[in-house]
Formats: sequence, C-alpha cells, structure tokens
Amino acid sequence: MKHIFIFSAIVAVIVSCGTTKDSQKENKQNTETVETVTEEVIPTEVVDNTKIIWHDFETAIDLTHKKKKFIFIDIYTDWCGWCKKMDASTFKDKAVIEYMNKHFYAVKMDAETKDAIAYKGKLYEYKQYNQRSGYNTLAVSLLGSQMSFPSFVVLNKNEIKRGTIVGFKSPSALIKELKGYVGK
Repeated sequence: MKHIFIFSAIVAVIVSCGTTKDSQKENKQNTETVETVTEEVIPTEVVDNTKIIWHDFETAIDLTHKKKKFIFIDIYTDWCGWCKKMDASTFKDKAVIEYMNKHFYAVKMDAETKDAIAYKGKLYEYKQYNQRSGYNTLAVSLLGSQMSFPSFVVLNKNEIKRGTIVGFKSPSALIKELKGYVGK
C-alpha cells in the first residue's frame, strides 16, 4: 500500500512538470474553460475584549451548534433601572467582558418583546398577562414564571438550563456565580 502511494505521488509530480510551450499557449487561449480550485479558509475566532459580544437568542443557539459554549441570557425590560445599571457598570468591567466572551454566547432578551422566537420546534410569542404587563413566553418559560429583573439564565453547552441568577450583580459577584456554572 505504501509503495502504491509513493508511486502515485511520483507519477503526479512528473505529469504536472511536463507542460510545454504549446500547452501553455493553449491554456492561455482557453482561459474561459479553466476552473480555479480554492481551499475553503476557515476564519479563526477573533474576540473583541473591549465589550461583551451580545447576540439574539436564535443566533446564540446557532453558534453553539457550531462551537459549543455556554449561553448567558440577560433577561431585561426597558423600564428596569437595575438592568440599566448592569449595562453601565458590570457589563463594562474588563474581567467580566473577558470571562463572558471566552465561556459564553451572551444574549440580550427583552422580556417584553413582541417578536416571536422559535426554539426547539416551538414558537414563543408575546402574551398579555394583565392590563399593564405582557411578556414573551420564552422569557416566562426560562424564568419559571418568576418575572424579576434583571434576571440571567445560564444554559449549558447542550442548551439545558443550568440555573438562574437574579438581581443586580457587581463584577466580582457575577464572575463568581458564573464560575459555579462553568466550573472554571
């Protein structure tokens, strides 16, 4: 088997080196029929550690199917003051940014979004719960109907809910809790 491979390699080298001026001239004239073969270049992951890379839910799910990572879901509302404080402080901390980008696909999910979200064959839509409030049913499902903001849900690399973190967290407190899920 080894001899056949070596013989084939030698023949391929000899054949590829045997071009003549006439064949080169002919190749130039027939450029329309020549196909270019290129190798697929797989880009290396470049992580911008100056900010957390936030995704929508569906994109994070798609990404974890390509490269397994935990999923961190920040479930917020536009009227939540503590959610805004997390954005302005904890989520801007360098250590939090580096840890999140390394171990998680981070998701921002507005609990009150009226946009439908498809997940595992089910369509999660907005539902009005009373005169004043309504929520997307995926947020309700992820939080087990405990609608408190901010809340953070951690899914493992297989999209299984590992746990929920509730309330404002300082950078060190958030990293400590996330390490409990990731194990690093």
